[in-house]
Amino acid sequence: MNHAKLVGMMSNMDDRKVLEDFYNILETYIRMVRTELAERWNNWPLNLANRRMQEVIGALMARQVTLATQLAGSPSIWNAHIAPIVLRTMADTYITFAWIFREPFERSQEYISYGLGQEKLYIEHLKAQLEADGEGEVDEHPLIRNREEWLNSQRFAFLTEVNVGSWSGVDTRKMAEDAECIDVHRFAYAPFSSTTHSMWNHVGKCNLDICRNPLHRHHGIPVDPSLPGEPDYMLTAAGFVRMTFDLFDEKTGTEADVDSAHDSLYEAVENFAESHLQNFRGVSDASAKDVAD
Repeated sequence: MNHAKLVGMMSNMDDRKVLEDFYNILETYIRMVRTELAERWNNWPLNLANRRMQEVIGALMARQVTLATQLAGSPSIWNAHIAPIVLRTMADTYITFAWIFREPFERSQEYISYGLGQEKLYIEHLKAQLEADGEGEVDEHPLIRNREEWLNSQRFAFLTEVNVGSWSGVDTRKMAEDAECIDVHRFAYAPFSSTTHSMWNHVGKCNLDICRNPLHRHHGIPVDPSLPGEPDYMLTAAGFVRMTFDLFDEKTGTEADVDSAHDSLYEAVENFAESHLQNFRGVSDASAKDVAD
């Protein structure tokens, strides 16, 4: 599929029937990918002796589905302002997922311990702020009680250590190298990070326009442009979920006896484009790379 043909498609869909057809594709994908997640979890034999490991793997896999379905259900954010932030998180999650699977029992526990430590640290900061605000008995404050109840349900707070470094002990690039997914870091995590961190190679492209007055030496003017929707972002998110599912299947030997949401989505979008693209105008020739291909 030439994804570039789809750029600008959303901004040109003013026919009600065309819109309904496209949103039906998205709703079908959301339903199918959630079914795939449930199927894999249900087919993975429960091991109570290692339930924490299974919970981490399952939660990270579900996180990918959540990010993809939220993106699929929000076509208004399929643009260079917002979509890369979601996709960068998906790249980060995939690298974490793959790295944990190299030593699943030990690394899943390290992952949990770090998260619990961060929760404990936040609670202490919150208590200090509430005391400074004169909130009285802060231990009984609903915000504190709710968070401490969850923390203690995981592990007693007094047993939780706080680690202010990296939970894995290495940086994300090293994790990607160790987990044999360095291309995810090169072609997704790193470039999408420029959007997440508002780096110059993002804001310089997306939030500056050139002054038309030649006497002003073509200086940049800050702008908040409305960018066209690019369905390729949604397709890339679906690719991340497929990669996550494939790795889960490989590592666990689990099979999902349902149709692939990813493959069905691609086929449906391709058929949709063939049927309706001739009615659209202003389609860009820009190209996009799907990291899952």
